[in-house]
Amino acid sequence: MTVEEIKRGSGFTKSEQKLAFLAERTFLNLWSYPNTYNDKKQNGKGDGKELCDLLVVCGDDVIIFSDKSVEWPSHPDIDVAWGRWYRQAVKKSVDQIRGAQRWLKEFPDRVFLDPTCQKRLPIDLPPVERRRVHGVVVAVGASDACKRYHKDQSGTFIIHSHLKGAEHTQKEHSYYLPFAIGDVDPDGPFVHVFDGTSVDLIMRELDTVSDFVRYLNRREYVIRNQKVLMSAGEEDLLGYYLTHTGPDGEHDFIRPDGNALGKNDALVIDTGTFTELSRNPQYREKKKSDSISYVWDRLIETFTEHILAGTSVSLFGETPTPSLAERGLRTMALENRLARRMLGGGVSSGLLRAKEQKLDRFARVLFPGYTPKHVDRAYVLLVLAYPKFLDDDGGYEAYRRARVNFLRAYCLAAAQQHKNIKTIVGIGIDAAPEVTGRAGGSEDLIAIDTSTWDEELEQEALEAREKLDVLSPDRIEAYRASSTEYPDIGFAAVEGEKLSRQQRRARERAMRKAQRRTRGRS
Repeated sequence: MTVEEIKRGSGFTKSEQKLAFLAERTFLNLWSYPNTYNDKKQNGKGDGKELCDLLVVCGDDVIIFSDKSVEWPSHPDIDVAWGRWYRQAVKKSVDQIRGAQRWLKEFPDRVFLDPTCQKRLPIDLPPVERRRVHGVVVAVGASDACKRYHKDQSGTFIIHSHLKGAEHTQKEHSYYLPFAIGDVDPDGPFVHVFDGTSVDLIMRELDTVSDFVRYLNRREYVIRNQKVLMSAGEEDLLGYYLTHTGPDGEHDFIRPDGNALGKNDALVIDTGTFTELSRNPQYREKKKSDSISYVWDRLIETFTEHILAGTSVSLFGETPTPSLAERGLRTMALENRLARRMLGGGVSSGLLRAKEQKLDRFARVLFPGYTPKHVDRAYVLLVLAYPKFLDDDGGYEAYRRARVNFLRAYCLAAAQQHKNIKTIVGIGIDAAPEVTGRAGGSEDLIAIDTSTWDEELEQEALEAREKLDVLSPDRIEAYRASSTEYPDIGFAAVEGEKLSRQQRRARERAMRKAQRRTRGRS
């Protein structure tokens, strides 16, 4: 079976190209597709119609991006200029997103990578009943005008959750304010609106699909339910989110005193929140600690680059399709940045140990958390040296088959020991040249669904343990790492206390500003 090269778009405008670059870094290349199309043709002729500027599909989440770069109008009246720009940059993007949502629901198998509609989207959309769709507008062109009008250096939109739909351009409305964004289409699924600066910041700070989507979910909740009345800018909304943690241990919008937002609670977030975070030594230490996590990203891309290039190697007479191969890689891609820090450290130190000790076989079970019982997935890293005797007995292809058999055996043995594991992913790698004397190498990836552990899998695991000696202490080890996002213990408490005082003052200042604006418009 031959798998063709997958050619993704790269964006047409400068803004779209930048978004495509950010998306590949954040969501990785197998899950982000710039410039997708549907096959709805005008009068039955011509090429397909652009579906959206960027489509991201990973797990049950689908993110539809519409990017509009619109020059700021030259009209001297700020209200007229804002209204014109908003309708061109924001309203048209919302319309595009709504159209894409309808198409994906009605025709999920008719999404294409090229305008002639010959190359289909290579991965499957999640079923509609499980699908979580997020709309994101990237509206570029108003930043300089925003800076001048509000005398603010960031130029990002003000968050004002009282504004809904057409109220964004109705200057007679009591909450109207140029460059303020709330719920742009309250009658449909929530649509997020970012400018170029803020989307760059968000996708830099939340550079995994899980971290990014969680922020979208929490952001949607607090804006649509008016739990954040105002924020001076997107960077400050993000800064507040990153410095507060909910009961589940994840970032969230909570009260400054650490308690959950009550029925009558709402936040007003003033300028400087993200700036103060970025200057904190613990924040800088977090960035340093995250560097090892990108080992995990590079490992994923080792496989995805072969899939996209159509160069994945056939094993046992079968070449994995992109859709099939994506399932195991998706588990890896859905790990957040903190989990990747631990997993990346486990892979890096494991490869180093196998090389330095010149091990012919080394296996490590990796858990994305210190306590295995708290997670439902695990990974097996297998480093296996190519034995020279195979030069006359099957060669490298025989070695690859043996490595996959060993890899499956280790995965089943690990799943048998930890019955809470629902998915286990195996990663097979050649031993280092220092061990084998051979240059080059290859990688294998398998994924096993162990959620329905049955007698057949139990028997296979028992036989593999006995036949392949996969549970000897010198053949396998468990790797568990513990890490806090901000390495210094006490950061969250100290920062929370500081922000608590700061937010009280900020709320008072922002509310006074809002009241003055309201009186001025009434």
